[in-house]
Amino acid sequence: MKFLVVFHLFFFIFITCLAQEHDGDNLTFLAKDSFEELTKAYETSENNAMAFSFAKAFLLKAKRENDIEKKTEGYYMLASNLTKALAYNKALPYLDSAIAISKDNYTRIFPARAHILKANIKGAQTHFTEAMDELAIASDYAKKTDNVDQQYDIKFFIALLKNNVGELEEGLSLLKESVAYRKEQFGKDSIYSHWYLHAQFAVASQFNDLKQPDSALVYLKKPMALALKLKDSVVYSRMLLCTVNSLNLKSEYQSSLDSLKKYNAFIRDVEVRTGTEFRIAYWFGNIYSKQGKKETALPYLKRMDSLAFADSFFVEAIKENYGHLIAYYKEKKDTKQQLFYINRLLKVDSILDSDFAYLSKEINASYDTPNLLQEKEKLIEELKKKKGQTDYILISLAVLVLVLILLLIRYYGKQRTYKKRFQELLEKTANANHKQFNVEHKSLGNLDIPKEVVTAVLKKLEAFEQEHGYLKLNLTLGGLAKECSTNSKYFSKIINEYKHKSFTNYINDLRIDYAVTTLQSNLKLRKYSIKAVAKEVGFNTTEAFSKSFYKSTGIYPSFYIKQLEKQ
Repeated sequence: MKFLVVFHLFFFIFITCLAQEHDGDNLTFLAKDSFEELTKAYETSENNAMAFSFAKAFLLKAKRENDIEKKTEGYYMLASNLTKALAYNKALPYLDSAIAISKDNYTRIFPARAHILKANIKGAQTHFTEAMDELAIASDYAKKTDNVDQQYDIKFFIALLKNNVGELEEGLSLLKESVAYRKEQFGKDSIYSHWYLHAQFAVASQFNDLKQPDSALVYLKKPMALALKLKDSVVYSRMLLCTVNSLNLKSEYQSSLDSLKKYNAFIRDVEVRTGTEFRIAYWFGNIYSKQGKKETALPYLKRMDSLAFADSFFVEAIKENYGHLIAYYKEKKDTKQQLFYINRLLKVDSILDSDFAYLSKEINASYDTPNLLQEKEKLIEELKKKKGQTDYILISLAVLVLVLILLLIRYYGKQRTYKKRFQELLEKTANANHKQFNVEHKSLGNLDIPKEVVTAVLKKLEAFEQEHGYLKLNLTLGGLAKECSTNSKYFSKIINEYKHKSFTNYINDLRIDYAVTTLQSNLKLRKYSIKAVAKEVGFNTTEAFSKSFYKSTGIYPSFYIKQLEKQ
């Protein structure tokens, strides 16, 4: 085996020197090896290009043998390779292919693993809403297959997403669960050391976000020593950057700067992601600004801004550094640059607000939109006083007024739309008769399922709906199929045929219909928090409830309850 791996490594170096038109022949040659040999060669490749070729050969072999599980694995290998190379947009189609061919033939590993990697990519691109959606799907599969490792991976990523939208205490609780689980794994096998250390780093980082830097520094002490001992440079470098944040929060700026320089030197010879470049620029700009070294901070602050807009890398923390840029140019009395960075901050704010459509809890009060607009108007007034700037001022004012008018129109338009949808929902509910569950006997033969099975399942579904069985938490396709005395495959087909929707949509729609009618009549339920209402109607999370409610009704539950209270 070792000889074959070494042989293929040398062979790869040879074939990459040939003309590109022979690539198909080269893959054909490599695909003659076993899946085990190709996997080993992929994992031990000296660079991404070599690994990519072995992954392509793996996929070619899987396609020729029509092996669905191996094809899924091949697509995932290609996506993982491209993700390491930071080629996110190229990786996503391969992940979609892996998901498409494995979702109906799922295993203990796939498609959950593909959804988790896709969530990782979306999170790296700061598309947090899409990342959460991917994790929700992955969680369903991980629970179906009882894959505990994946369940904790998902918890870990959800904690990081919660951190990005301000749900810090909930995120910390999930991260501590991950630490306990990884510690147990590490105690059994040192192969889990990286994940154990990474989980500890995440907890320390969360303490920083909770403004508890002393707790973070205490938590980091032993893991940093262990990371050095185990030569885990990846986690050690992240812990260094976490230390930078902790010391900065304690206003120990010079110590924070020293740690940042140590971090920068540590990763100097390593290929870094946009996020890492951004954080380096962010912290140098932030610390130098707080030390009063504004001229030294300026290039880093501008670098942070250019990276954010070049790669659409927007995070809540960026607002503080825009405050430093605006203050710098205000002190310099450079109104044009001041106005430019105010506009940049307003743009960032609108992007973040859009991206966190159903996750975001609040906006940083230090730089909220009304204050920025007020500051912007002051700057425009100053520009008026400057000779030769009349046209510029008029255009800027016109644009500003137009933007404000459009924002107001959009706001009131949304309110009118929501109110109209609310009234339509009330009318629909008031006029709706009790739904009768009718079995169309003439269609019982459409499925390749015994008629008596279909009839029995439909009758049990009728009782399930009438008894509000859908309000039960953690309902699964397999569990409900078992209650209906059939298997998951038959049950899924029957739901699709007679309910004209997937199992998930079927359950969610029943829950939302119940919520709509019950909230109208149950005054006590209206006093509950949205989270509590979600639990009452069978949803595990507020986010899932709000998203399903909006999808079904066109309005959010909070708006619906508020309008009911006005009736």
